[in-house]
Amino acid sequence: MKNTEPIEATVEAAARAEVDGRPAPEPPRSAMRGVVGEVRDLAGTNVHVLRPRARAPRFAVLFLHGGGYIEDSHAGVWQLVTRFVRRLDAEVWVPAYRLAPRQTASATVPRMRDVYEAVLAQWPADRVAAVGDSAGGGLALAVVQEARAAGVKVPALLGLFAPWVDLRMERPEERDTRADPMLDYGWLSAAAHAYAGEAPLSDPRVSPILGDLGQLPPTWVITGTDDVLVHQSRALVAAMAEAGSPVTYLEDAHMMHVHVMLPIPEGRAALARFESVLASLA
Repeated sequence: MKNTEPIEATVEAAARAEVDGRPAPEPPRSAMRGVVGEVRDLAGTNVHVLRPRARAPRFAVLFLHGGGYIEDSHAGVWQLVTRFVRRLDAEVWVPAYRLAPRQTASATVPRMRDVYEAVLAQWPADRVAAVGDSAGGGLALAVVQEARAAGVKVPALLGLFAPWVDLRMERPEERDTRADPMLDYGWLSAAAHAYAGEAPLSDPRVSPILGDLGQLPPTWVITGTDDVLVHQSRALVAAMAEAGSPVTYLEDAHMMHVHVMLPIPEGRAALARFESVLASLA
């Protein structure tokens, strides 16, 4: 499960999978039971919009997938977002943003803000959530920060699952990933520089923990103690609280990176707690 190889093969495979210069993932058929979807062209991005097959959606979720900014959405992402559709009657927007290094933070963040504004064109902000896992969690935070700075309404809820919010990876405990069952420092560092491009890793679009954390919507941060990025989640929660933004933190013992996507009791329990809050947007 742990990838310690150089990122070049991952980058090349992602580039080969693009169609007309864009990622074009297809959700697994098994995940689409009870779900209908369409692909929209928004901000130069293929965006999957998923809805319940037999009922009207009650609120909307913008979901930004992880993968270190160099990998496309995987089966676990589709299982998670279609769960939101089936169980909660959500309409879920899943952008297949172009991956690094072919597209970097300076373009990805504003393009995803454009997608977020497209969601707001169809849904009131108080019925919209922005959610992301790992790198997607960092991207969700950066998008909401940029929207707020531009005077755009923020969503009613922000959900960050094991977010990667500080791509500098400067803490000593983040550089020693030998005990982490999933993440490798060398892989993360290379992916971070690919996503940053010409920008410094300290640019808030790249490392949103360094941006303005005030006036954010109610935010849930969910992680596990065995995730090497847990230190970033703790720092983010403390900084958000200091800035006056409402934040709920759930840290599960002995859990690995993005455990909410795993078919294990702890992951299901954490996800169910978040879903109870998500459902209140309806």
